[in-house]
Amino acid sequence: MGECLIAYGGVGPGVPYPLKWVGTGDGHATASGYATDATETFPIIVPGGGVYISESITANGAVSARWTEQDGSRHSLIVRLYLTETSEALFYPSNNQFVLPIPMYSPPEKALRFKGIYQNDSRTEDISGGALFASGIYGAYPWPDRIIILLGVEQSETLFMLVWSRTNTLISFGPPNPPTFIALSAAKLYQTEVKSLQ
Repeated sequence: MGECLIAYGGVGPGVPYPLKWVGTGDGHATASGYATDATETFPIIVPGGGVYISESITANGAVSARWTEQDGSRHSLIVRLYLTETSEALFYPSNNQFVLPIPMYSPPEKALRFKGIYQNDSRTEDISGGALFASGIYGAYPWPDRIIILLGVEQSETLFMLVWSRTNTLISFGPPNPPTFIALSAAKLYQTEVKSLQ
């Protein structure tokens, strides 16, 4: 929980594109679950241990955020995360990192789902769609020490991206000509734990 980067726009490949707005706000994200039949995958040497995959994930969670844009409009969203059937995830236990579902691998029916409300000033709408919850192993530097949530809203074809950081950081976001730089404070509470019960 704490300050987070918030971006939204079109349903681009992995990030909101075209970008409608990016800035900071306050938010909270939590997810918990368990995996059965996890097996080591990716024949690469990873510092501290292997990367595991499970195709039998049960999980749920919640995400909320609020922010004010340059025009003074106030926005907020509150959603519940859930699965309609067991899903798939990657885990890196030695670094307490995971991603659910697996980008470009998991089929749509195994997507993490969300349902909730989005408020834009006095206008409130029900929203739902597919989600991704990642801690650490989603994307290249500077993303590895982040908690990242993607929410693809089916009703408006809008992608929300929310990012929390373990440390104070400067994030480059958007197209390279020129990119937008966002100063992001360390989250007040940042915890991720991947634990084996064997």
